[in-house]
Amino acid sequence: MPRKSDEVTPAEATRLKAYWYAVRKPRVVHEAGVVSLVLPGYFGDRPWSIPVDRVAVRDLSSAPLPEDIPEPEPVLARQVTIPYLFTTGPLTLPNLLLMFTEPQRVPPLRLGPAMAPNSDLPFGYFSTRAERGAYVDGVKLRAENPSGLERLLLAAGATRFEDPVRWLHRHRQVITDAADQERITRRRVVGHRIQLAAAFVWVPAVIGEEALIGEDGPLWAILLLLAVIVGTLGLSVVGGRRAR
Repeated sequence: MPRKSDEVTPAEATRLKAYWYAVRKPRVVHEAGVVSLVLPGYFGDRPWSIPVDRVAVRDLSSAPLPEDIPEPEPVLARQVTIPYLFTTGPLTLPNLLLMFTEPQRVPPLRLGPAMAPNSDLPFGYFSTRAERGAYVDGVKLRAENPSGLERLLLAAGATRFEDPVRWLHRHRQVITDAADQERITRRRVVGHRIQLAAAFVWVPAVIGEEALIGEDGPLWAILLLLAVIVGTLGLSVVGGRRAR
């Protein structure tokens, strides 16, 4: 019996948006109480496995997050990190949001996306391989069929959330003391400014590299460029730590 045109098979529902020529297609699969994010562009053949009972899902295409939230955004003890892991291009919009009831460690990131100029990932090649690791609170994805994938994940044991602020209050440590809130907010603002300053220094240095050094530039110019690179990386690390 042929299936109806509006019915979606599990295989179809798990697919994420991908270029037609991509050999290894990204997808989200679930099996035996585990949700696995298969993202070859980011993590190669290594699936990112997360227990399904720690996953909350929301189809952003049918229920986008409200722009005007009546409750003030809480000040959390740890900065929430929810990257958009796009699988086609960075100018696209996500249509599926996965939140984790506790931060999940990111698998080792491939060097390509770590160095890509069109990505703004909150983790890198080395941080995902360090003993301390890199953790995120959720991910944004672009699914082929977000409503179908949401239904599959809910059937597998994931939960659905409506209000992001209330969800954060339930699953993250919220700072209630006014003095602590002000201190943490100020520290994070300074951290973001340091990161921005590092980016402003890095871009001109990279652009001016060829003009300053050329094919056989002076030693002092090479050393100066290396110092700028090390300095901007250091600023970025310091800023990132303060912004947490």
